[in-house]
Amino acid sequence: MPKKDVRPPILLPARMNLATDTFAGLKIELISFPFAEIVDKFRNSMEEVLSPNRKKKVWIPYRQLNNGLLACASTLTHGFEYFDTGDYRALAVGSVENPLRVPTPEQIHELVIIWAQEWTKQFDGKGKADQVNSVCDRFLENMAIIPTNWNWQPITPEKLIQDINAEKGLGFQAIPSFLATLLHGKICVIRSGKREQEIHWRKVQGDGSGRTGLFIVSQPFLALYTDDYGKEREGYFVYRLDFRVQTQTGRFNQNGKLKPWIFLDLSCQRYAHEPLIETNYGRDISVLIGMNEERLSGYEVDSTLIRLTIDNSAREDSKPWKLQLPNLLAAFKARALETTENILGNPATYGNLDNNSDWNKDEYYLVHAEGYKYEHEKHKRGHSIKPGFSLQERGDIVAQVLNLLNGVLIPDDPMQCDIPAPSGQKTPLAMRDYGYISEPPTFTKQQKEKLSGEEIKQRVDKRRKEKQTIITDAIERALEGKPIHFSLLWRERDTCDVTIQKLRDAFLLNEGEDFPEHIKVASVRIDDPNLLKPLNTSGYVPKDGQEFDKQIRKQHQMKLDVWRDFLKQKVIPLIDSTTKPYCFAIIEIGQTKKKGVHPKQSIYRAVREACVLENIGSQMVQTVKPKSSEKEDESTDTSPSYNKKTEGRILNAVLDVMLRQIGALYGIPSEVYERAGIPKEIAKNLDVIALCRRKTTQGQDNIHYALAVRLRATGAVDVLFPNSNNWIPYAQAGIEIGQIFSQVRRDRNYLNTVQLKGINLAKFAADVLTQVGEQPTLVLIEADVWRNERGEENGGQAWFQLKNENLLAKRDVLDFQHVPGHTCVYPRDHNKLRNLLGIIRFRTGDETTQYITNRQAWNDNSPARDLIHLSGFSDISVPELFHYFSIGRLPKTQKAQDTLTARELYMLDSQDDESGVNIAFKHQQMLEMLPFFIRSDFQKTEESLKSLCRVPHYLRISPAWSIGNIHSPYPMHLGKQLIKDHLCILGVEV
Repeated sequence: MPKKDVRPPILLPARMNLATDTFAGLKIELISFPFAEIVDKFRNSMEEVLSPNRKKKVWIPYRQLNNGLLACASTLTHGFEYFDTGDYRALAVGSVENPLRVPTPEQIHELVIIWAQEWTKQFDGKGKADQVNSVCDRFLENMAIIPTNWNWQPITPEKLIQDINAEKGLGFQAIPSFLATLLHGKICVIRSGKREQEIHWRKVQGDGSGRTGLFIVSQPFLALYTDDYGKEREGYFVYRLDFRVQTQTGRFNQNGKLKPWIFLDLSCQRYAHEPLIETNYGRDISVLIGMNEERLSGYEVDSTLIRLTIDNSAREDSKPWKLQLPNLLAAFKARALETTENILGNPATYGNLDNNSDWNKDEYYLVHAEGYKYEHEKHKRGHSIKPGFSLQERGDIVAQVLNLLNGVLIPDDPMQCDIPAPSGQKTPLAMRDYGYISEPPTFTKQQKEKLSGEEIKQRVDKRRKEKQTIITDAIERALEGKPIHFSLLWRERDTCDVTIQKLRDAFLLNEGEDFPEHIKVASVRIDDPNLLKPLNTSGYVPKDGQEFDKQIRKQHQMKLDVWRDFLKQKVIPLIDSTTKPYCFAIIEIGQTKKKGVHPKQSIYRAVREACVLENIGSQMVQTVKPKSSEKEDESTDTSPSYNKKTEGRILNAVLDVMLRQIGALYGIPSEVYERAGIPKEIAKNLDVIALCRRKTTQGQDNIHYALAVRLRATGAVDVLFPNSNNWIPYAQAGIEIGQIFSQVRRDRNYLNTVQLKGINLAKFAADVLTQVGEQPTLVLIEADVWRNERGEENGGQAWFQLKNENLLAKRDVLDFQHVPGHTCVYPRDHNKLRNLLGIIRFRTGDETTQYITNRQAWNDNSPARDLIHLSGFSDISVPELFHYFSIGRLPKTQKAQDTLTARELYMLDSQDDESGVNIAFKHQQMLEMLPFFIRSDFQKTEESLKSLCRVPHYLRISPAWSIGNIHSPYPMHLGKQLIKDHLCILGVEV
């Protein structure tokens, strides 16, 4: 029998170096928006003269101006985007094959004046007419004056490459735009077996997030296949390639400036070809527009696609172009856009989906988003193409792009794998999940022949009881010995029966067995159906704006009050208050999605708020319905059956409230730390603290909250809130944070407590780090936001030490000299920090790159496969500072992409009844770990640094999640989920 291939995997990251001598033929030009001060002054003056009963905040429609510019001049890379306070700039790039073609300042000024005139029309009839007219007249007079010396300014590409932060970080947009421009109009060929496929690259403006730039897409491809149910399916997709500029701590060029990496990010973008009948309410609809003739006389166009958006927050029967763009284009006297009704109703007619060479009119491509439904044969369905590519296809496309760029990009070297993470029988219990706990023992053929049926039953029962002990011990450790009370609040008997059974399954209870002594379970029927009714809008609809929101707030308070009464009368009396248990409830709330019911009408937030105000943690479940059985014999008394999806949904809810909401692990974390390589004497006492934050938007308010979670070596979990000195048990923290958010909802004077600025984050981090206590401690923190400093968003302050340009020089100090209450730089040997083993900074998302496995180079033919185990990799590109990368194992839900056939499938391939477009390929993201401020005993060898990184790497598990690895280490996961659970109280939809 051949041996298993146990070679450690190789990881080739899709990050490239720039060859700086290859940009000689490229040109870049900038033009500033010289009217920013005039615009700001107009905005401020208008806010002063508006009627008192109107909102005083005046919004500057820069996005409307930019969309209008780009709709007329597709040769621009982007319009007047924000660079700094009062500094807005437009950008254009060109190459020898795609030369620079920009509108003149005089042409731009004409459009800017018209834009300003259209803006002032919005204030007709508002405030006192004479005051409003006076402010508008002064504004237009000032805007009519064209500044002297206002012109396009050339920037040398070499300057941006040598200093990526030059020109206020312009290189982060300009360099990807260079690369997209170089590839615009180029063709590459990918090969799958004997099939060849040409890809024609085309640049696209506008990615819809932050400052916009260019990326490239292929021509549309039509995919036809037969799905798993034998139905013929078809759909259109394009290959999308984004170039992202990123930097790495300690990676500098010869001038001492951060040396950029270029990340290649390949994704699948799908186009609609059938009428769009169901969208994601409140989220804009994206359309890519290609112009094949001038929209405005004198303004050159090219084949670049421009991203414009359709407003999806208006009336259900009206979805206009966003920001009144048709009105602005009409004022420009530009050729009109196609109507949104026509595009949404028949997208195949308005986009050149079949790549006809004689197409000479505008192109409109409706970009698909998850959740969209289309009309098909009088029914509705989602998009037929499943997104993503196999690693094999990803590797081929990247290799061909590198060939086209011909030495412009130099690929990075492969990374080498760390020691394997614990797996199999030797896995510590703290790394186990419910899937392992609930799995019955298996017996070999020889054992079955040797053992009697009774002996097998005894062994199975013995193993089940051992695992029951593991479960009860885990809960006792997390709650530090306190009892717990679960209330099941149900309306329908099916919901009650399934939930009770899944709760029993979670404890591995057989029929007739009771729950453990310290765990009490009570069942309460929701006897009043009005408790589950959606909030009553009294006829108001979202388009009614403030009146609709006012009605929702009124109804929320009424629903909150009746639920509190219900809890006080029916639930709390059943709780034995003498034992002071932690209290949790699993609550049936009906169906969360109903036709004609707006998401804001959901009772979810009112129920959660009622629970926290009555000191009860909560988990909502939707009503359970049994399988329908048309042939059911009514004379036969059979138990109802439920589909696996329904049972799985209820089990997940039960495990979440039973394990995650109390912070439980099935084993002792210290065992994990020992396996990571931490010395035993340290491992048995090690605390792991994660600094966690979450930012979101609620109406016009930015909600930004943070907390710290501490996982102790014993398995106990505590939480620390900002401006507090006391750690509290995680099981109690949900109540605390819920009550904080409830207070904010009721009294906006407390709003600043959930709107943390950068300096608040820096102070919280400093407080946590300098109060680590008597136990050895490892602290985890994300780079994102904790390090940033963008103007008013966070008071211009943050923990700047975490930035890539600073961390190498300051790796052995803590620089809090700008932080109130600290105002100093802490050295590594400071007495307060003697038990702090180190800090690990995390980056992920766009800040880590895609990859391919098992290849030394992109043009290798070696078969690539997703990682089937949690894997760690060392990065030696910065010798002075150790970097570690963690990648989770392929989730169980993605097993379809791991067959021998699927691994080699391209999107348009079909083989052995498998089609590339019928597989939703998903590959695990890289998580970068950077240890710094390391105690001297862990700085001696690279192995010591690896052992610290393996701690959060191995902790990417959750006992309540059996599908795969979680995205963040367990304590960070707990903190983020804790905030997320209760944001609904503030009206935030997560």
